[in-house]
Amino acid sequence: MEDEEHEVYGQEIPVDGEDVDMGAGGDDAAKLHELDEMKRRLKEMEEEAAALREMQAKVAKEMQGGDPNATTSEAKEEMDSRSVFVGNG
Repeated sequence: MEDEEHEVYGQEIPVDGEDVDMGAGGDDAAKLHELDEMKRRLKEMEEEAAALREMQAKVAKEMQGGDPNATTSEAKEEMDSRSVFVGNG
């Protein structure tokens, strides 16, 4: 069974607790730079997402009508004061 696993992975399977070299022999400085660049882009995306959530909340409050800080009864009264009834006949 172990021989089959070695054939599948193509190398020795590490024993628990053993360090494993995950790199393919590339340049460590380039990998660190790439990792830093990915972290920077992730931070930018998180900041954009937070700004979008804030904008969404603001628009949702505005869609409810009136002053977003007003209570619901105050908002309803304000909306009623701007309403016009048009009847037939």
